[in-house]
Amino acid sequence: MAHNNIQGRFSGRLQDARHLATMIKTVNFKDTAICNIGPDGIFFNLEESRCIFSRCLVPKSLFDDFKYAYPAKEQEHHDLRSQQGSQFDPSEYTEKWPEGYDNEGRAIFGISLSTLLNCLNMFGTAGGFGINSGGSGRYGGYGGGSGGASGSKYNASQSTQAGGKDNQAPTSIVAVTAVKMIYNGPGSKLYLTMEDHGVITTCGIPTLDPEVPVVHDFNEEVISTVSMKSKWLDEGLRDLDATSPSVILRLSPDTPNFRISSLGTVEALDINYSLGDVLDSCQLAYEHDIQVSYNFTHVLHMLRACALSTSAYIAINQEGFLRVQFLHPVTENRYMYSEYTFSPLETYE
Repeated sequence: MAHNNIQGRFSGRLQDARHLATMIKTVNFKDTAICNIGPDGIFFNLEESRCIFSRCLVPKSLFDDFKYAYPAKEQEHHDLRSQQGSQFDPSEYTEKWPEGYDNEGRAIFGISLSTLLNCLNMFGTAGGFGINSGGSGRYGGYGGGSGGASGSKYNASQSTQAGGKDNQAPTSIVAVTAVKMIYNGPGSKLYLTMEDHGVITTCGIPTLDPEVPVVHDFNEEVISTVSMKSKWLDEGLRDLDATSPSVILRLSPDTPNFRISSLGTVEALDINYSLGDVLDSCQLAYEHDIQVSYNFTHVLHMLRACALSTSAYIAINQEGFLRVQFLHPVTENRYMYSEYTFSPLETYE
């Protein structure tokens, strides 16, 4: 299949398509995502009603081969007159990136994540790495094995008991599929060429005109942070009452330092975490408790990321927005990252 050599063309090759599939599954709370491709990798961004944001990065370092060429900037002339008011000054212009690129020259387009996952799983080998044992219990649909063929399962607690590192990458003898990606610029399809044991097939995924991205600037003053293993956050959220409309996060300088609570139609449940027991770190800007509530349905979306990661870093800013960042090990010293941001329902101090 021929692909036009258009400026801004991207091409990249991954030895294992599961890495890309895994990252998409961590943020896939709705079907259409905004894809950004630049010199440092591929970003997938999702947003809903300015209440929930998710994004992930598949970094350039993960690719066996990665090429991205910036497009040429366009010149936009301004109809300015000289002070004498009669002569047009041709030197008055600004440069801008062409349509289909953001203000940093990255390619930007919309794409269906379900279509992308189906193509990656063409040979049935793109199931995500199941780091934790998520997928059971009342929220089983949010586990790491949903949305495609099941891949290798990895039990983090078993690795720790055996003396392994907490953040080591899962190992597997499951057959893998390589994928090459090509994007030729605005209006073109995203082409995926899959190769498995000498069998090659190519999919062309239509790209969409991107919606104007809603970017939430989390860089307000952060008032509290918590870091912990993802499995403890995963288990805590799954133990809460599914009938509760909200989940309440409380951080305290006293023990327990971190609490997540639900108030359902039957009972109120508190899950407590303490520094030195479960929490790796806990920092507060104040000497008093901080308590914020969030939409429980929204928060449950990040169970996918919990099940496919080893570590979680939780931060709440001055406005009460919650950001949870996840660490996804690939190989030794190679990682991928995903994150969720949630708007608050109510803040109590």
